[in-house]
Amino acid sequence: MTAPQRLLSLAPNISMILFALGADHLVVGRTQACVASIRNYLSVWGIADDDAESRLRHWQALPEVGAWPRVDLERARSLRPGTILTSGLGALSARESEMFNLDAGALVDFDTRTLNDLDQQITTIGEIVSRQDAAKDIVAQLALRREAILARRPSAALRPKVLFEYCVCIKYDPDPARRFANPGRFVMAGGHLAPDLIRLSGGEPLFNKPGDAVAWVDFRDIRAAQPDIVLVFDCDGCPNAMTHPVATRRGWSGLKAVSDNAVYRPKKNIANPNLCYPDALAELVELVAVWNEAQQQRYAP
Repeated sequence: MTAPQRLLSLAPNISMILFALGADHLVVGRTQACVASIRNYLSVWGIADDDAESRLRHWQALPEVGAWPRVDLERARSLRPGTILTSGLGALSARESEMFNLDAGALVDFDTRTLNDLDQQITTIGEIVSRQDAAKDIVAQLALRREAILARRPSAALRPKVLFEYCVCIKYDPDPARRFANPGRFVMAGGHLAPDLIRLSGGEPLFNKPGDAVAWVDFRDIRAAQPDIVLVFDCDGCPNAMTHPVATRRGWSGLKAVSDNAVYRPKKNIANPNLCYPDALAELVELVAVWNEAQQQRYAP
């Protein structure tokens, strides 16, 4: 396969993979969050050298075409991309390629929901940019990092039921100030990589299984399930995440996780399908270990 000469990245996790593959010279445009995503990759993977900084400056100088998932169509067209790579937009397909003046098949949207999906995404992008060997190396390195983290996981007799609240809002708006939340009725349970990582960490995910995206969950179902752990994630700086603490929500005080002080606020997004997921897995393993230790102390004879 001949590598495209003008490639447009419409998702931060795509840009992270392109950077890791060393395909910078092919990219003609990016989204607003792509540089921050690459910086996170460099930090998590401990990459700090002059070459990486020089390549990062290249990405900083690239034209922006909007903030994922929104795209400035005219700006994108003006860059005359030959191939567009994006992730998680769902509605985009070969039919929408025409909007960008592209041939069918020149727009590739990755629906990455599991660890296997992510490995395949890396492999496919490696094929597109003619970096197959680099892609194989990245997949292998991810596996090694994952196994090293799991080797540190303490053995535990209990597998906690885990609710991963990705967002408290039941009405989404690009402007966080216009989002609406009513956690006494519904919350959003995160999917994508979260179910895989919860299982690897020693827990059992509630309301989502590997391969699911997200689920709007009725609080009555949460109360019936009685999660052992509640993970409350601040979805992209959403102000509602801080104005609805779990302990003050109507009805939530009756949850076992609340009475056991097993409500945790992870710093890493365990749902995000990108190259930094081992960092999120490491944090999750630690949280499940904290819960298991507390259970052993609580019920020790």
